[in-house]
Amino acid sequence: MAARYRAEVRTPRIRVVLGNPEDASADIVVLPGAHARDSGRIVTVVAPRWRAPAGPERLLAEAYRQAVAEANARGARSMALPAMLARGAWPLEDLTRIALTVLLSTPTTVHEVVICASTPAMLERWAEALVREP
Repeated sequence: MAARYRAEVRTPRIRVVLGNPEDASADIVVLPGAHARDSGRIVTVVAPRWRAPAGPERLLAEAYRQAVAEANARGARSMALPAMLARGAWPLEDLTRIALTVLLSTPTTVHEVVICASTPAMLERWAEALVREP
């Protein structure tokens, strides 16, 4: 009888770094785009574009859920994401709130999520959001 393996569902460790997601040491890199694509280690998920006065928060949450689903489907232990898995000038406070809610509440086998900030200011905002998260 073949041994059965059950993937451990966990809450991933989230860390923020300054740099490009494609340069991160991660099993899978998820990038935002207008169309979903799979290029092996790099996966593009459909990411919403911000529209004033209120952005499509439901669609942004779905983009993060899709990122987690892609990582789970590959059995990835680590995942790298850009600090904004969205298109356009999304308000960073809303984006970090939605992203952290989804990343910390969606069942996953991922052990570590690396958020890659493109600027020191973005890195600082994400670090502040992580400190606020219980």
